[in-house]
Amino acid sequence: DVRTASEFAEGHLERAINIDYHQNDFLEKAKATLPHDKKIAVYCRSGRRSSGAATKLSEDGYKLVNLKGGIVAWKEADMPVMTK
Repeated sequence: DVRTASEFAEGHLERAINIDYHQNDFLEKAKATLPHDKKIAVYCRSGRRSSGAATKLSEDGYKLVNLKGGIVAWKEADMPVMTK
């Protein structure tokens, strides 16, 4: 989840890790937190920030999928959202 901490607190996917894309240390936090040997799902509110995050992460060698439409589309599809 590449949204802000307050957006993350409003609801996120189960087991999501929040790393704010707009923070200067986004890539450093991602490298310290995310495994390179697993496929990473990236999402934001609507897909704009996650697209930029996906580009940066893929350039660093991550295998990933960008959740099209973000958490908005996820909720519209009646998929589960966590608040804790």
